[in-house]
Order: sequence, then C-alpha cells, then structure tokens
Amino acid sequence: MAPELTVDDLLDRLSAGDGGVVVRLWINPFARTARRLGGVVPTRDEAGRPVVFIAEAKDDEPLGALSEPTVSDLFDKLSACNRDAVVRLAINPDFPMAHRAGAVAGARDEKGRPVLFLNEPEEAEQFGPLPPDVAVALTWHEPTEAPPRRRRGTRPGGGQ
Repeated sequence: MAPELTVDDLLDRLSAGDGGVVVRLWINPFARTARRLGGVVPTRDEAGRPVVFIAEAKDDEPLGALSEPTVSDLFDKLSACNRDAVVRLAINPDFPMAHRAGAVAGARDEKGRPVLFLNEPEEAEQFGPLPPDVAVALTWHEPTEAPPRRRRGTRPGGGQ
C-alpha cells in the first residue's frame, strides 16, 4: 500500500497546476463518481495525530451548476494547515464516513473544461464514521450532547 497523502504532498501537487482550475473529489474506485468539493477541516485523530479532512459538498446541485472551489481556493485552505497532517476524504453528508485520500489527477469535465480530481485510491480504504466534530464543522450535523444520566439510588437495607 502506498504511503498516506500528507498536506505537504498535496500542496506540492497543487502548486504545479493552474490556480483557476476547478477541484472535485473522485470517489469509489469501482464506479467512479465525481463530487463537488465542500470544505477543509483540520483536526486530530484518536491518537492525537494531525489530520485534514477534505469533504464533498452537502448540496445536491449537478456538477457545474454552481461555482466550485478552484486549485487556488484549496491551496489557500491547505496552506493554513499542519503540513505533516494526513489527508482524508469526508464522504456522504447523510451518513458521514472517513476515507483514504489518493492521487491527484487532471481530467476534463462533461463540458471539456480542465478539472483537477482528488481521488480515492484503488485499494479504497474506509476508516469508519467521520469524527463528530468534523461533521459539525462541515455543518453536516448539529452539535449534540449525551443526555444527562440520573444517578441511581440504593435501596435501604441492601435489598435488590
């Protein structure tokens, strides 16, 4: 398996591209699906290591219907992140999951315009549910708290 993509690796690849080119996610290596880029959220994983999630957009508009983030937009957002952070993809706003990020590839969209795709690798790896703080930061979910727990009392005399 190839080493994980870091913010530094991704910035290097983005700096070689045209800043005005649209960036999209290309997920599901078995049935490629293009998704609009939604947001970038820096956080830490359960072991405390820096991770940056690049998310698909929550809207259901067809690709090309709305203005989309460009290489320059993504470069600016990533430049503010820890360069050693691992890049992950945040997929499916209704049931948020974390996926491994793969290569960056240039292609053409349905109208023949240049587009830069951030791919999910062929050996697609899903890491499980997206951390709740990331789903909240992307406005995919409302912040929630566990309900308060009532303390159970003991019965007098040690009975059951």
